[in-house]
Amino acid sequence: MESQNETTKGGPSRLRRGLLYGLLGAGGLAAVFVVFAARPIMAAIQDGAGFHRPWRAGWGWGGHHAMNPEAAKEHLQIATKWALRDIDASPAQQDQVNRILGGAVDDLFRLRQKHQTNREAFAAQLGGATIDRAALEEIRKSEMALADDASQRFVQALADVADVLTPEQRRALIERVHQHRR
Repeated sequence: MESQNETTKGGPSRLRRGLLYGLLGAGGLAAVFVVFAARPIMAAIQDGAGFHRPWRAGWGWGGHHAMNPEAAKEHLQIATKWALRDIDASPAQQDQVNRILGGAVDDLFRLRQKHQTNREAFAAQLGGATIDRAALEEIRKSEMALADDASQRFVQALADVADVLTPEQRRALIERVHQHRR
């Protein structure tokens, strides 16, 4: 009856509020890893470029370098440690998050190889004597499928990370992101 009264008074029911908060929490968690970890990793994976770290031997002072899965995982571990440091994530939780994100990096790098193959195929088609529009369309479809696969894998990793953290930790992490973005 109380739930019905809340709903009839124009306010959402408890279940709806819980669902709304859960969705906002998941979205906020996604934002955390996009802001702190995944955005630079995804850019590096897509472009084949890495992070400028002049103090790293062999990485050079100017320009980009080829990003590999190990370097991406190292960067992601640093970003994850920073993102989780103030939310009382246990070492076991941090290890689980690093394993989840490391697996996602491996999967995304495999997709990167397919993307590079498609780019080469585009160049070959466009650089040829004639243009095969059907072949270009097939390459485009392949690229769209890769983007969908990458997006699905990314969301899967975020959901897996969310399962590792408590609701309180997720809320604290979201608040941290909001403070950082101000």
